Amino acid sequence: MVTKSECVLSLILALSCAAFAQKNVVCYYASWATYRAGRGQFNVDDIDPNLCTHLAYAFFGLLENGTISILDPWLDLDSGRGNIRLFNELKNVNPSLKTLAAIGGYNQQSEIFSKVAANPALRQAFAEDARDFCLLHGFDGVDIGWEFPGQRGGDPVADRENFVLMLADLKQVLSANGLILTGALAAAQNIAETAYNIPLVSQHLDFINLMAYDFNGAWNSFTGHNSPLFAGPADSTDFQRTLNVDHSVSYWLQQGAPASKINLGVPHYGRTFTLENKANHWLRANAIGPGSPGFYTQEEGALAYYEICENFSSGSWAQFWDSDQKIPFGVINDQWIGYDNEETTTYKCNYILQHNLAGGMVWSMDQDDFRGNCGPKFALLSALQSCLN
Repeated sequence: MVTKSECVLSLILALSCAAFAQKNVVCYYASWATYRAGRGQFNVDDIDPNLCTHLAYAFFGLLENGTISILDPWLDLDSGRGNIRLFNELKNVNPSLKTLAAIGGYNQQSEIFSKVAANPALRQAFAEDARDFCLLHGFDGVDIGWEFPGQRGGDPVADRENFVLMLADLKQVLSANGLILTGALAAAQNIAETAYNIPLVSQHLDFINLMAYDFNGAWNSFTGHNSPLFAGPADSTDFQRTLNVDHSVSYWLQQGAPASKINLGVPHYGRTFTLENKANHWLRANAIGPGSPGFYTQEEGALAYYEICENFSSGSWAQFWDSDQKIPFGVINDQWIGYDNEETTTYKCNYILQHNLAGGMVWSMDQDDFRGNCGPKFALLSALQSCLN
Protein backbone atom coordinates (compact mmCIF):
# COMPACT_ATOMS: atom_id res chain seq x y z
CA MET A 1 0.00 0.00 0.00
CA VAL A 2 1.33 3.45 -0.96
CA THR A 3 1.25 6.02 1.84
CA LYS A 4 0.08 9.60 1.48
CA SER A 5 3.63 10.90 2.02
CA GLU A 6 4.92 8.62 -0.73
CA CYS A 7 2.26 9.95 -3.10
CA VAL A 8 3.23 13.54 -2.28
CA LEU A 9 6.92 12.75 -2.83
CA SER A 10 6.13 11.06 -6.16
CA LEU A 11 4.10 14.08 -7.24
CA ILE A 12 6.93 16.47 -6.31
CA LEU A 13 9.45 14.38 -8.23
CA ALA A 14 7.14 14.17 -11.23
CA LEU A 15 6.62 17.91 -11.28
CA SER A 16 10.37 18.50 -10.91
CA CYS A 17 11.11 16.18 -13.82
CA ALA A 18 8.42 17.80 -15.93
CA ALA A 19 9.85 21.26 -15.25
CA PHE A 20 13.32 20.07 -16.25
CA ALA A 21 12.01 18.42 -19.43
CA GLN A 22 10.27 21.57 -20.58
CA LYS A 23 13.35 23.73 -21.14
CA ASN A 24 13.03 25.84 -24.26
CA VAL A 25 15.35 25.53 -27.23
CA VAL A 26 14.55 28.53 -29.43
CA CYS A 27 16.16 28.37 -32.88
CA TYR A 28 16.37 31.39 -35.14
CA TYR A 29 16.46 30.74 -38.86
CA ALA A 30 18.04 33.52 -40.94
CA SER A 31 16.11 33.17 -44.19
CA TRP A 32 18.79 34.91 -46.28
CA ALA A 33 21.05 31.91 -45.70
CA THR A 34 19.41 30.41 -48.78
CA TYR A 35 21.48 32.83 -50.88
CA ARG A 36 24.84 31.69 -49.52
CA ALA A 37 27.15 29.89 -51.91
CA GLY A 38 27.86 26.18 -52.05
CA ARG A 39 27.97 24.37 -48.73
CA GLY A 40 26.86 27.52 -46.94
CA GLN A 41 23.40 27.49 -48.50
CA PHE A 42 20.74 26.68 -45.91
CA ASN A 43 17.09 26.16 -46.81
CA VAL A 44 13.97 25.33 -44.80
CA ASP A 45 14.39 21.65 -45.63
CA ASP A 46 17.81 21.74 -43.90
CA ILE A 47 16.09 22.48 -40.56
CA ASP A 48 15.82 19.61 -38.09
CA PRO A 49 12.59 20.54 -36.28
CA ASN A 50 13.15 17.93 -33.59
CA LEU A 51 16.11 19.86 -32.17
CA CYS A 52 14.01 22.91 -31.24
CA THR A 53 10.95 23.67 -29.14
CA HIS A 54 10.44 26.99 -30.97
CA LEU A 55 11.51 28.09 -34.44
CA ALA A 56 11.72 31.81 -35.26
CA TYR A 57 11.66 32.95 -38.88
CA ALA A 58 13.91 35.99 -39.32
CA PHE A 59 12.99 38.56 -40.41
CA PHE A 60 9.85 40.44 -41.27
CA GLY A 61 9.71 44.23 -41.34
CA LEU A 62 7.57 46.87 -39.66
CA LEU A 63 6.11 49.70 -41.72
CA GLU A 64 5.30 53.21 -40.52
CA ASN A 65 1.56 52.47 -40.64
CA GLY A 66 1.99 49.67 -38.09
CA THR A 67 1.69 46.77 -40.52
CA ILE A 68 4.10 43.90 -41.09
CA SER A 69 6.14 43.79 -44.27
CA ILE A 70 7.33 40.66 -46.07
CA LEU A 71 10.88 41.59 -47.02
CA ASP A 72 11.52 38.92 -49.66
CA PRO A 73 8.23 37.97 -51.37
CA TRP A 74 9.92 35.64 -53.87
CA LEU A 75 11.51 33.62 -51.09
CA ASP A 76 8.69 33.78 -48.56
CA LEU A 77 5.43 33.44 -50.51
CA ASP A 78 3.90 30.61 -52.53
CA SER A 79 4.28 32.67 -55.69
CA GLY A 80 8.01 31.98 -55.27
CA ARG A 81 9.80 29.50 -53.00
CA GLY A 82 7.00 29.34 -50.42
CA ASN A 83 9.35 29.50 -47.43
CA ILE A 84 6.72 30.62 -44.91
CA ARG A 85 4.43 27.71 -45.71
CA LEU A 86 7.29 25.19 -45.72
CA PHE A 87 8.57 26.60 -42.42
CA ASN A 88 5.22 26.20 -40.67
CA GLU A 89 4.70 22.76 -42.19
CA LEU A 90 7.65 21.60 -40.07
CA LYS A 91 5.04 21.28 -37.31
CA ASN A 92 3.78 18.23 -39.20
CA VAL A 93 7.14 16.60 -38.43
CA ASN A 94 7.24 17.78 -34.80
CA PRO A 95 3.67 18.47 -33.61
CA SER A 96 4.88 20.05 -30.36
CA LEU A 97 6.96 22.66 -32.24
CA LYS A 98 5.94 26.32 -32.01
CA THR A 99 6.81 28.81 -34.76
CA LEU A 100 7.38 32.54 -34.38
CA ALA A 101 7.45 35.37 -36.91
CA ALA A 102 10.49 37.46 -35.94
CA ILE A 103 9.86 41.15 -36.68
CA GLY A 104 12.70 43.65 -36.80
CA GLY A 105 16.36 42.76 -36.52
CA TYR A 106 19.42 44.95 -36.86
CA ASN A 107 18.57 46.19 -40.37
CA GLN A 108 15.11 47.38 -39.33
CA GLN A 109 15.10 51.10 -38.59
CA SER A 110 14.71 51.78 -34.89
CA GLU A 111 12.97 55.02 -35.85
CA ILE A 112 9.98 53.16 -37.30
CA PHE A 113 9.52 51.08 -34.15
CA SER A 114 9.79 54.32 -32.18
CA LYS A 115 7.05 56.05 -34.21
CA VAL A 116 4.68 53.10 -33.99
CA ALA A 117 5.27 52.66 -30.25
CA ALA A 118 4.55 56.35 -29.58
CA ASN A 119 1.13 56.33 -31.26
CA PRO A 120 -1.81 54.48 -29.63
CA ALA A 121 -3.60 53.97 -32.97
CA LEU A 122 -0.46 52.60 -34.62
CA ARG A 123 0.23 50.32 -31.66
CA GLN A 124 -3.26 48.88 -32.00
CA ALA A 125 -2.84 48.52 -35.76
CA PHE A 126 0.42 46.67 -35.21
CA ALA A 127 -1.14 44.33 -32.66
CA GLU A 128 -4.06 43.50 -34.91
CA ASP A 129 -1.88 43.04 -37.98
CA ALA A 130 0.48 40.78 -36.03
CA ARG A 131 -2.50 38.65 -35.01
CA ASP A 132 -3.82 38.50 -38.59
CA PHE A 133 -0.35 37.73 -39.97
CA CYS A 134 0.04 34.77 -37.63
CA LEU A 135 -3.43 33.41 -38.34
CA LEU A 136 -2.98 33.79 -42.10
CA HIS A 137 0.40 32.11 -42.32
CA GLY A 138 0.21 29.60 -39.48
CA PHE A 139 2.67 31.11 -36.99
CA ASP A 140 2.09 30.49 -33.29
CA GLY A 141 3.19 33.98 -32.31
CA VAL A 142 5.61 36.84 -32.93
CA ASP A 143 9.05 37.72 -31.68
CA ILE A 144 9.80 41.44 -31.42
CA GLY A 145 13.35 42.38 -32.39
CA TRP A 146 13.56 46.15 -31.89
CA GLU A 147 17.28 46.99 -31.85
CA PHE A 148 17.03 49.04 -29.66
CA PRO A 149 14.53 51.32 -27.90
CA GLY A 150 16.08 54.75 -27.30
CA GLN A 151 18.99 54.08 -29.66
CA ARG A 152 19.98 53.96 -33.34
CA GLY A 153 17.52 56.66 -34.37
CA GLY A 154 14.83 56.08 -31.78
CA ASP A 155 13.62 58.51 -29.14
CA PRO A 156 16.16 58.38 -26.26
CA VAL A 157 13.58 59.66 -23.76
CA ALA A 158 10.21 58.15 -24.68
CA ASP A 159 11.06 54.78 -26.25
CA ARG A 160 11.71 52.97 -22.99
CA GLU A 161 8.15 53.38 -21.73
CA ASN A 162 6.51 53.34 -25.16
CA PHE A 163 8.03 49.91 -25.76
CA VAL A 164 6.13 48.69 -22.70
CA LEU A 165 2.89 50.13 -24.11
CA MET A 166 3.56 48.45 -27.45
CA LEU A 167 4.13 45.10 -25.79
CA ALA A 168 1.02 45.51 -23.64
CA ASP A 169 -1.16 46.08 -26.73
CA LEU A 170 0.45 43.18 -28.58
CA LYS A 171 0.04 40.87 -25.60
CA GLN A 172 -3.64 41.70 -25.17
CA VAL A 173 -4.53 41.01 -28.80
CA LEU A 174 -2.26 38.01 -29.35
CA SER A 175 -3.08 36.18 -26.13
CA ALA A 176 -6.81 36.58 -26.82
CA ASN A 177 -6.18 34.45 -29.90
CA GLY A 178 -3.92 31.90 -28.23
CA LEU A 179 -0.76 33.38 -29.75
CA ILE A 180 2.68 33.81 -28.17
CA LEU A 181 4.59 37.07 -27.68
CA THR A 182 8.36 36.96 -27.21
CA GLY A 183 11.16 39.49 -27.51
CA ALA A 184 14.77 39.32 -28.67
CA LEU A 185 16.34 41.69 -26.16
CA ALA A 186 19.85 43.01 -25.58
CA ALA A 187 21.67 41.28 -22.76
CA ALA A 188 24.41 43.81 -22.02
CA GLN A 189 23.67 46.19 -19.14
CA ASN A 190 24.85 49.31 -20.99
CA ILE A 191 22.14 48.78 -23.64
CA ALA A 192 19.45 47.22 -21.47
CA GLU A 193 19.40 49.92 -18.78
CA THR A 194 18.59 52.52 -21.44
CA ALA A 195 16.25 50.46 -23.59
CA TYR A 196 14.05 48.51 -21.18
CA ASN A 197 11.82 48.87 -18.16
CA ILE A 198 12.71 45.29 -17.32
CA PRO A 199 9.93 44.44 -14.81
CA LEU A 200 7.18 45.70 -17.13
CA VAL A 201 8.71 44.30 -20.31
CA SER A 202 8.98 40.93 -18.58
CA GLN A 203 5.36 41.12 -17.49
CA HIS A 204 4.07 41.32 -21.06
CA LEU A 205 6.37 38.80 -22.74
CA ASP A 206 5.82 35.05 -22.64
CA PHE A 207 9.58 34.74 -22.65
CA ILE A 208 12.72 36.75 -23.29
CA ASN A 209 15.27 35.66 -25.87
CA LEU A 210 18.34 37.24 -24.28
CA MET A 211 20.90 38.14 -26.95
CA ALA A 212 23.96 37.20 -24.93
CA TYR A 213 26.49 37.78 -27.69
CA ASP A 214 28.17 40.65 -29.54
CA PHE A 215 29.73 41.66 -26.24
CA ASN A 216 32.91 42.35 -28.20
CA GLY A 217 33.63 42.90 -31.88
CA ALA A 218 35.68 44.84 -34.38
CA TRP A 219 34.01 48.09 -33.31
CA ASN A 220 36.67 47.93 -30.56
CA SER A 221 40.40 48.51 -31.07
CA PHE A 222 41.33 45.31 -29.22
CA THR A 223 40.30 41.69 -29.29
CA GLY A 224 37.53 40.33 -27.12
CA HIS A 225 35.33 37.28 -27.15
CA ASN A 226 31.90 37.37 -28.78
CA SER A 227 30.14 35.71 -25.85
CA PRO A 228 32.29 34.97 -22.77
CA LEU A 229 30.54 33.17 -19.95
CA PHE A 230 32.42 35.06 -17.23
CA ALA A 231 34.73 38.05 -16.85
CA GLY A 232 38.43 37.29 -17.11
CA PRO A 233 41.79 38.70 -15.95
CA ALA A 234 42.26 40.57 -19.24
CA ASP A 235 39.12 42.62 -18.53
CA SER A 236 40.87 45.62 -17.02
CA THR A 237 37.98 48.08 -16.64
CA ASP A 238 34.67 47.96 -14.83
CA PHE A 239 32.89 48.22 -18.18
CA GLN A 240 34.81 45.32 -19.69
CA ARG A 241 33.88 43.21 -16.68
CA THR A 242 30.18 43.70 -17.55
CA LEU A 243 30.60 42.24 -21.05
CA ASN A 244 29.80 38.62 -20.36
CA VAL A 245 26.90 36.23 -19.93
CA ASP A 246 27.05 35.93 -16.17
CA HIS A 247 26.97 39.68 -15.51
CA SER A 248 24.14 40.16 -18.01
CA VAL A 249 21.94 37.40 -16.62
CA SER A 250 22.59 38.59 -13.07
CA TYR A 251 21.66 42.13 -14.07
CA TRP A 252 18.38 41.04 -15.70
CA LEU A 253 17.45 38.93 -12.69
CA GLN A 254 18.31 41.73 -10.26
CA GLN A 255 16.16 44.14 -12.27
CA GLY A 256 13.13 41.89 -11.96
CA ALA A 257 13.12 39.55 -14.97
CA PRO A 258 11.87 36.11 -13.87
CA ALA A 259 14.38 33.33 -14.47
CA SER A 260 11.45 31.27 -15.79
CA LYS A 261 11.14 33.65 -18.77
CA ILE A 262 14.78 33.99 -19.82
CA ASN A 263 16.12 31.95 -22.74
CA LEU A 264 19.89 32.40 -22.81
CA GLY A 265 21.24 33.25 -26.25
CA VAL A 266 24.10 31.07 -27.53
CA PRO A 267 25.83 32.19 -30.76
CA HIS A 268 26.62 29.93 -33.67
CA TYR A 269 29.13 32.39 -35.08
CA GLY A 270 32.30 34.07 -33.91
CA ARG A 271 33.63 37.63 -34.00
CA THR A 272 36.93 38.23 -35.81
CA PHE A 273 39.69 40.84 -35.69
CA THR A 274 42.84 41.73 -37.59
CA LEU A 275 45.70 41.95 -35.11
CA GLU A 276 48.00 44.96 -34.99
CA ASN A 277 50.91 42.67 -34.14
CA LYS A 278 50.47 38.95 -34.82
CA ALA A 279 52.98 38.15 -32.06
CA ASN A 280 50.47 39.59 -29.53
CA HIS A 281 47.40 37.42 -29.96
CA TRP A 282 45.85 37.16 -26.49
CA LEU A 283 42.57 38.54 -25.20
CA ARG A 284 42.52 42.36 -25.32
CA ALA A 285 45.41 42.43 -27.81
CA ASN A 286 45.48 45.51 -30.05
CA ALA A 287 43.50 45.16 -33.28
CA ILE A 288 43.30 47.34 -36.37
CA GLY A 289 39.92 46.26 -37.73
CA PRO A 290 37.61 43.35 -38.51
CA GLY A 291 38.85 39.97 -39.64
CA SER A 292 38.60 38.83 -43.24
CA PRO A 293 35.18 37.63 -44.46
CA GLY A 294 34.39 33.92 -44.66
CA PHE A 295 34.06 32.21 -48.01
CA TYR A 296 30.38 31.43 -47.46
CA THR A 297 29.07 34.20 -45.20
CA GLN A 298 31.06 37.02 -46.83
CA GLU A 299 30.90 39.31 -43.79
CA GLU A 300 33.90 41.14 -42.37
CA GLY A 301 34.34 40.65 -38.66
CA ALA A 302 32.34 37.41 -38.34
CA LEU A 303 32.52 33.74 -39.30
CA ALA A 304 29.84 31.03 -39.07
CA TYR A 305 30.68 28.05 -36.91
CA TYR A 306 30.83 25.79 -39.96
CA GLU A 307 33.53 28.08 -41.38
CA ILE A 308 35.37 28.14 -38.06
CA CYS A 309 35.39 24.40 -37.46
CA GLU A 310 36.72 23.74 -40.97
CA ASN A 311 39.67 26.03 -40.22
CA PHE A 312 40.52 24.04 -37.11
CA SER A 313 39.85 20.67 -38.75
CA SER A 314 42.39 21.50 -41.43
CA GLY A 315 44.97 22.42 -38.79
CA SER A 316 45.54 25.86 -40.25
CA TRP A 317 44.48 27.78 -37.14
CA ALA A 318 46.00 27.58 -33.66
CA GLN A 319 43.37 27.04 -30.96
CA PHE A 320 43.48 28.35 -27.39
CA TRP A 321 41.21 27.96 -24.34
CA ASP A 322 40.59 30.53 -21.63
CA SER A 323 39.64 28.66 -18.46
CA ASP A 324 38.42 31.79 -16.66
CA GLN A 325 35.88 32.78 -19.28
CA LYS A 326 35.18 29.19 -20.49
CA ILE A 327 35.80 30.12 -24.10
CA PRO A 328 37.98 29.14 -27.04
CA PHE A 329 39.70 31.52 -29.40
CA GLY A 330 41.81 30.97 -32.48
CA VAL A 331 44.67 32.64 -34.36
CA ILE A 332 46.29 32.37 -37.78
CA ASN A 333 48.83 35.01 -38.75
CA ASP A 334 47.10 38.34 -38.05
CA GLN A 335 43.56 36.88 -37.88
CA TRP A 336 41.88 36.36 -34.46
CA ILE A 337 38.52 34.83 -33.62
CA GLY A 338 36.50 34.31 -30.45
CA TYR A 339 33.67 31.79 -30.83
CA ASP A 340 31.58 29.15 -29.07
CA ASN A 341 32.27 25.43 -29.49
CA GLU A 342 30.61 22.34 -28.03
CA GLU A 343 32.47 22.67 -24.72
CA THR A 344 31.43 26.30 -24.28
CA THR A 345 27.86 25.40 -25.24
CA THR A 346 27.80 22.72 -22.54
CA TYR A 347 29.11 25.18 -19.93
CA LYS A 348 26.31 27.58 -20.92
CA CYS A 349 23.73 24.81 -20.79
CA ASN A 350 24.83 23.94 -17.26
CA TYR A 351 24.59 27.64 -16.39
CA ILE A 352 20.97 27.63 -17.64
CA LEU A 353 20.21 24.63 -15.44
CA GLN A 354 22.05 26.03 -12.43
CA HIS A 355 20.09 29.29 -12.57
CA ASN A 356 16.84 27.58 -13.56
CA LEU A 357 16.40 29.71 -16.66
CA ALA A 358 13.62 28.96 -19.12
CA GLY A 359 16.03 27.50 -21.65
CA GLY A 360 18.40 28.43 -24.43
CA MET A 361 18.22 30.30 -27.71
CA VAL A 362 20.53 30.09 -30.71
CA TRP A 363 21.42 32.69 -33.30
CA SER A 364 21.36 31.21 -35.79
CA MET A 365 20.94 27.53 -36.59
CA ASP A 366 21.97 28.05 -40.23
CA GLN A 367 25.47 28.94 -38.98
CA ASP A 368 25.95 25.71 -37.07
CA ASP A 369 27.79 22.82 -38.75
CA PHE A 370 24.47 21.74 -40.22
CA ARG A 371 26.01 19.48 -42.88
CA GLY A 372 28.30 17.71 -40.44
CA ASN A 373 31.50 18.66 -42.25
CA CYS A 374 33.47 18.64 -38.99
CA GLY A 375 31.59 15.93 -37.10
CA PRO A 376 27.93 15.33 -36.19
CA LYS A 377 25.32 17.51 -37.90
CA PHE A 378 24.21 20.56 -35.88
CA ALA A 379 26.98 19.96 -33.35
CA LEU A 380 26.35 23.07 -31.24
CA LEU A 381 22.56 22.92 -31.31
CA SER A 382 22.61 19.19 -30.54
CA ALA A 383 24.92 19.80 -27.58
CA LEU A 384 22.49 22.38 -26.18
CA GLN A 385 19.38 20.35 -26.87
CA SER A 386 20.68 17.09 -25.42
CA CYS A 387 21.98 18.82 -22.29
CA LEU A 388 18.74 20.71 -21.64
CA ASN A 389 16.34 17.88 -22.42
